[in-house]
Amino acid sequence: MADSHEAQDAQGRDTQAQVSEAQIAVHWREEEYVYPPQKFIDQANAADPAIFDRFHEDKFPDCFTEYADLLSWDQPWHTTLDTSNPPFWKWFAGGQLNASYNCVDRHAQASPDKTAIVFVPELESDDHVHISYSELLRQVNQFAAVLRDSLGLKAGDRVTLHMPMVPELPVTMLACARLGVIHSQVFGGFSGNACGTRIADSGSRVLITMDGYYRGGKLIDHKVKADEAVEEAARQGQEVDRGLVWRRHPRQYSSQIPMADGRDVFAAAPPAGPRAASIPPAATSPTWPGRPSTTRTSTRTMCTGAWPTSAGSPATPTSSTGRWPWAPRQ
Repeated sequence: MADSHEAQDAQGRDTQAQVSEAQIAVHWREEEYVYPPQKFIDQANAADPAIFDRFHEDKFPDCFTEYADLLSWDQPWHTTLDTSNPPFWKWFAGGQLNASYNCVDRHAQASPDKTAIVFVPELESDDHVHISYSELLRQVNQFAAVLRDSLGLKAGDRVTLHMPMVPELPVTMLACARLGVIHSQVFGGFSGNACGTRIADSGSRVLITMDGYYRGGKLIDHKVKADEAVEEAARQGQEVDRGLVWRRHPRQYSSQIPMADGRDVFAAAPPAGPRAASIPPAATSPTWPGRPSTTRTSTRTMCTGAWPTSAGSPATPTSSTGRWPWAPRQ
C-alpha cells in the first residue's frame, strides 16, 4: 500500500503524488532575522564598527599589521606586503615566527590549564578527551623530538600525513611546524592511491599515518592505505624511507596489515622523553603544500607559509592568529 508521498499507476510503476502549493510553502526558507545577544557581540573580535574604516581599501596592505601584532614574532618584518614578483606575493617579508609556538607555547604560558582540544570519539561509549595547553605543549615537544632525533628531520624536509580526525593529528602537524618541517596533510578518507600521488607531488620520504579509525561505528583498517600509498608513490618515482604509525588504541594494533620491516615504526613519544625547542623560520617559509581536496592533478598545488597565505590572499592572515572576526576573544 502506497504512503501519502507515493502512488502507483496502472502498470504498477511508482509516481510522484500531487503536492499543493500550500504544502510546499511550509518548507520555504524563513526570512526572520535572529540577532545575537549583546553579551556575545561585546566579546567578539570585530565588535568595534570602526574596523570597516581601519580595513578600508585605501589602508591596504598596512591595515593587516593589526593582525600581525596579535602574534609573537622572533624577528619583526620590514615589508608588510612584498609585491615585487607577482603573483608570488610575500606577506611580512623579513619577519620570523613559528606557527607552533604561536598556537601552543604562548597559550600554555598564559593559561596552562585551559582546554586546547576537545576530542569527541566516534564511539559514544568512549569518554571525551580534554587536552590542556600545557599537556598539548608536552605532547608536541616530545613528538617533535622524535621526528628530529629518530628520523633526523630538519627545517625544509617534507613529510606526508594521512591521518583521521584524532588528537594525534594536530599534535603531529604542530610538531612538524615546530621544526620547520613541511607537512602535507592528506584527508584521511582519501584512498591509498590518492595519498601516494600527493607523496610523489610533495617529494616526501616520510609517511605518518594511523593503524585504524572509526567510521559509522566500525573500526576501519587505515594501515592498508599506507601500503597502497607507498606503492603508488614508488610507481611515480618517489620512495618512502620511513612510515610512522600512530595507534588508535594504546598498546593495541588495529590493522590486519603487518608493519613493514625496516620501514614502519610505531609513532610514540615517552612521557619523560626529550623536548624540541621551536625554531624561528621566516614568515614566508613554506609550512605545508595545499591544494583543493577535489584537485586530481598537481598543477594547483601551492605552498603555504609560516604566516598563512593562500595565493597571496590578503584575508588569510586572520587564520594564523586563530581569531576570526566573529570569534570570542579568548
